[in-house]
Amino acid sequence: MIFKVAWRNIWRSKTRSLIVLSSIAIGVWAGLLIIGFSFGMNNERTASAIRSTLGHAQIHHADFLVEPKATAVITPEQLEGIRAALESEPRVTGWTDRAVLQGMIAAPKTNRAARILAIDPESERARTNLEEMMVEGTFFDESMRNPVVIGKKLADKLGVGMKKKIVLTFQDASGNLSRASFRVGGIYQSLNAQWDEFNVYITQKDLRKTTGLDMIHEVVVYYEETVATEEITDALVEIMPVEAKVLSWKDNSPELGFADDMMGIMLILVLGIIMTALLFGIINNMLMAILERRRELGMLMAIGMNKRKLFLMILLETLLLGIVGGPVGMLLGDVTIRIMMNIGVDLSSKKEGLAELGVQSIIYPEVVPEYYIIMALMVIGTALLASIIPAYRALKLNPVEAIRS
Repeated sequence: MIFKVAWRNIWRSKTRSLIVLSSIAIGVWAGLLIIGFSFGMNNERTASAIRSTLGHAQIHHADFLVEPKATAVITPEQLEGIRAALESEPRVTGWTDRAVLQGMIAAPKTNRAARILAIDPESERARTNLEEMMVEGTFFDESMRNPVVIGKKLADKLGVGMKKKIVLTFQDASGNLSRASFRVGGIYQSLNAQWDEFNVYITQKDLRKTTGLDMIHEVVVYYEETVATEEITDALVEIMPVEAKVLSWKDNSPELGFADDMMGIMLILVLGIIMTALLFGIINNMLMAILERRRELGMLMAIGMNKRKLFLMILLETLLLGIVGGPVGMLLGDVTIRIMMNIGVDLSSKKEGLAELGVQSIIYPEVVPEYYIIMALMVIGTALLASIIPAYRALKLNPVEAIRS
């Protein structure tokens, strides 16, 4: 009986109730859209970094993590043990070896500090998307002598183009300074402009020819999926040689891991702000309803409706607003996100700014089911909170005065 009365009371002022329901639906829709957009942008940035540079995990010699010196190499015996451990883990899909050297790059116009990555081109092609990011030249042309692949931003700052000569200076594994001339064989542009500005690629073959030494400083590991990264990394730690230290992508790139952790907190805060705005809207609607129905409420109290039932009636009226408006907003939000998942959100006008953050110019939102549950609970909680003040005002009414008003 109380439920039926509460439902009818909502529609006694259809215009006002529809406005409140619309505000709840729009608030929920906007919240889900923000969630989908944020997850899509963050996951795209993380996936791009993993695919192109970080991998799901990296393995280094313990000394390299203390200080990334050229002398902190992984020995052939250690590398053999690492490869055996990786082969024993079925969730590892592959890996690639790199030498990592801090050095200087000299061009005709200027000099800059750079990080030199000596790679095996075939292995990198199989495991990374570096070849897809080439904007000029090729990813290591076999016919070119001493080719180097550099980022577009670095090339612009050095003032060099294709087939231009540059000189790399670095320290080898013996602690000696080595210098060699290279020619720009390719220019790449990733989603991370900071990475492009600092990192250059050469082949391990050319590094060996320059220094006479085999140097491996890191092994980049790739998993079947990104979801269970920490679990798989912990499993690898248990089977790795003592000298080899395994770090997940979150540890290798703390800023990306921090962004993942902070995004969840920020989204809850944003949803909290939306719910707070809805809270005041619902309170205003219910207070108006109480003021308009003073005589009616006074009559109900005079004929015997106790305060518990009166409170329950107003509580149900407020809760029904959320129960009706919330699902409508969720349905609209879900449909909108799924449409945008297919077409994407084009932010090409902000391409350069997004590149500084490591984000591509077209964002594809994602459906995040757990946040639908969070949103539903927040809407119900907001409705319950919004019912307290109107119900309190109703309970304070004097039946005789209310009837005479």
